[in-house]
Amino acid sequence: MARSCTSSVIIAVAFVASWCCVEKAPAQAPPAATAGSVAPLTTEERLAVENAALSDARVRAIVGEGQPRIIITGLEIDKAEAEAFLASELATPPRRLVSVVLFNPQTNQAAHALVSPSDNRVISAGSITASDIPFVRGDADQALALAKADTGLRRAVGDTLDRYEILESDSDARVPFAAQALPLRSTDPRDFCSVDRCLDLIFRSEFGFLPVRAHVNLTRRTVEVHGGGQHR
Repeated sequence: MARSCTSSVIIAVAFVASWCCVEKAPAQAPPAATAGSVAPLTTEERLAVENAALSDARVRAIVGEGQPRIIITGLEIDKAEAEAFLASELATPPRRLVSVVLFNPQTNQAAHALVSPSDNRVISAGSITASDIPFVRGDADQALALAKADTGLRRAVGDTLDRYEILESDSDARVPFAAQALPLRSTDPRDFCSVDRCLDLIFRSEFGFLPVRAHVNLTRRTVEVHGGGQHR
């Protein structure tokens, strides 16, 4: 069982509505980029960027064998080219650069790549710690599945545990049995959550929040139950 995070300093941040910072594909062709704006990626560009990152030898060496998760975390313009463009030293608008994070759950290894979509080329690639990877909706779903399989949590929550579903932090949906996910990061180097990917699940029924939370270590696939009492 993973070490409890209750004795550590924990940074807990509620998920944003989109669960990650992946940019959505536009419904129509994007306008031409200027030095002061960044044209969004088309669906075709997004796929090309992902394929470029996946096929890069440096990235593959970092994340290892298997199918990594791909998260687009940002879109920017080449700063040097932007300055040259504004100074009329460059006739064409600056290139867009896409920031991509790749995480392999099988190896718990992650890489960051900066990709140029204009020529599908990886400008740079390097290793990052798994605990720095943005959380996505799939992480919350996995955590809830692990929590529902835990006998200690089932004793604490009761027969309604199977009815709980993930509710995004700013959702207005009226869900009678809602589970919300809070990503965690420990500052204690002795704590597993200083390097592992961890989150807490809190539960809200029709009558309010339950006095119980599930501490889930996604890396080690463990669940710790904090709080108690029987709830139906």
